[in-house]
Amino acid sequence: MYCPNCGKKNDLDALFCENCGARLILPTSSSAAPRSAASSATTRATSENAASRADTHSAADVDDHTTRAAQSDSSAGVENTVDDTDDTVAPTTRSAQHAQQSPRPPHRGLPALLLALIVIVLVGGGYYWFSHNSANTDSTTTATSSSSTATKSSSSSSAASTQSSSSSTTKTAAKWSTAKMSELSSFMATWQDTMNQSYAGTYDGQSVSVDGLDLPTDIRDNNYQDKITVNGNAVKLTWTTKANKDANYQVVAAAAYQHGTQVIIYLYVFHDGSPDVLVSQDTNTTYNFTSSANTDLQNGFAKIANAD
Repeated sequence: MYCPNCGKKNDLDALFCENCGARLILPTSSSAAPRSAASSATTRATSENAASRADTHSAADVDDHTTRAAQSDSSAGVENTVDDTDDTVAPTTRSAQHAQQSPRPPHRGLPALLLALIVIVLVGGGYYWFSHNSANTDSTTTATSSSSTATKSSSSSSAASTQSSSSSTTKTAAKWSTAKMSELSSFMATWQDTMNQSYAGTYDGQSVSVDGLDLPTDIRDNNYQDKITVNGNAVKLTWTTKANKDANYQVVAAAAYQHGTQVIIYLYVFHDGSPDVLVSQDTNTTYNFTSSANTDLQNGFAKIANAD
C-alpha cells in the first residue's frame, strides 16, 4: 500500500505511513479501487518529480520541498479518498449537501390552514347553536302563548258551563210520580187499618181541611206562613208532584186524621233530597211539624220514594 502523502510503500495492514506518519486509508469497495490506483499513480508521479528535482537542490531542500508538495497534492486526494470510501454517494453541489444535511422544515402553511378550519367550524357551530336556540325559544313562547290562550278559553267554557249548571239546578231529576202516588195510597190504606185510624189524603185526590188549614191549596198558593212551622221555625214549603225543585222542603202529599179534638196531620216531603214524614198533633190554628217517630210510616214512604 502506498502512502497517499509521500508515496512510500507500506504493508497492506499498516495504519500509518512508515515514512511520514500519515494515516493510511484502506479501500472499502470495488468502486474505490480505481480511484485509489489513480491516487497511487499520482503519488508515484509526484515522487518521481520530487526525485528529479533533487539533482538541482540539496537533499534537505529537496526533501522539504517534496514533502510540502506531496502534502499539498495529497490532501485533496485524501479528501476524495475519504469521500469515495463512504457507502453513500456524496452530493455533487453545496445546495444538495445542505439539503441532505439540514432536514426540511415542516410546511408553515399547514398550521395556518388548520387554524382557519378550526375558526370556521367554531363560527359555524356557534351560528347554528344560536339560530337553533332562538328557534326553540320562539317555539316555546308560541306554545306557552297557545297554552295560555287555551287555558283561558277552557276557563271561560268552564265558567259558562258552571253558570249554566247553576241555572239548571233549580230543577233536578224527578223523585216522585203518579205511580208512586198510587203506591202511597195503597200503603196508607193498609197502614191506617193497622193504626185503627181513618185518614183523608191527597194521594186519594181528597182535600185535607182542618181548623184554619186547607191543603194543598194553602201551600200551593203560598198562604201557609202564619199556619205552619217546622221544628219551631218558619220554613219555605213547595208543593210539587215530581219533587224536582230546588227547595229545602218539597211536599208531595198530605193526610189528616181528626177525631173530636184530636187532630193528626202528616206531610210527605223531600227534605234536602231525602224522604221524610212530618207530623203535627196541635189543636190550634198554628201547626208545628216534626219528623214522625213511627218507623213503619217512615220506612214505608222511604221505600216508595227511593224506588226506581
